[in-house]
Amino acid sequence: MEEEKITGYITLIEPRTRRGLIEYRLRIVTLGGERLTAYIRELPPWLKLGTPADITAIYAGDRLLIDRISRKSGLRELRVAPTIIDEITRETFTVVSGRIDNKFFSIPILDEYLVSRLPDKVPSKVYSIFSESEGGLRIFEFISEREYRIFTNARRILNKIIGNEKRMNEYVKGLLEDYVKGFD
Repeated sequence: MEEEKITGYITLIEPRTRRGLIEYRLRIVTLGGERLTAYIRELPPWLKLGTPADITAIYAGDRLLIDRISRKSGLRELRVAPTIIDEITRETFTVVSGRIDNKFFSIPILDEYLVSRLPDKVPSKVYSIFSESEGGLRIFEFISEREYRIFTNARRILNKIIGNEKRMNEYVKGLLEDYVKGFD
C-alpha cells in the first residue's frame, strides 16, 4: 500500500460506527486548499477542530486511513466560533454576510463545497472554522450547530473514557504489585 503524506488543518471530526467499531471521519484542508476525507480509529487527545497536522495515510480501496498523525509545529491553529449568517447572495458567485464575535463580515465564497455547506434559511447560526490575517478573513468550514454538538459531546465522552482507562490501569497496576509482593 502506498503512503500519502498530508499537511493541513482538521476542519471536521465526525464520530461514526463501521462494522460495530467506532471510527472518526476527519475532514482535512491541505495547505494548498485541497479537501480530503480520512478515517482514524482513535483520536489523539490533542486533536481538535482547527488543529494543523502532519498525517501519514494509506489507501484501502477508496478510503484514506490515517496511519500516523502529529501536531504540525509552526502553524497557528484556526479559530472556531459561532457565526450568524445574515445574508447569502447567489449571483455570479456567492457572497455571505454575517457576524463572527459581533464583528461584521461580507466575503465571497468561491469554493463549491463551502457553498453547499451554507444554511438554507437566514438568519442562521452555524460554527465556522477560519483564520484572520492582514489579507482578511478566510473561512475553511461551516459546521451546523448539530454537528458541533455531536463533536463536543463525543470529545467529552472520549475524555471521560481516557480518564477512566488511566484510573483502571493504575488500579490494576496496584493489584499486580500487591500480588507480586505477596511472593517476596
